Amino acid sequence: MECVGCQVSDQDDRLNKCPICFKWVCDNCGFRSMGRVFCGKRCSDQFFFGDDDDDDSE
Repeated sequence: MECVGCQVSDQDDRLNKCPICFKWVCDNCGFRSMGRVFCGKRCSDQFFFGDDDDDDSE
C-alpha cells in the first residue's frame, strides 16, 4: 500500500484509510477534520455535510 499523495509505503510510515473514498494517505498528506483523517477537504466536506443532491421540496 502507498500514500496517494507522496507514495510513501506502509512499511515506512503509518497510513490511514479515508472513510469516504477508501484511499490510503499518510499522516503528512492527510486532511484532518473533527478527529478523523481524510485524503482531502472534498472527502471531509462530503462526510460531514453529505450530498447536495437531496431534494427537500415536497
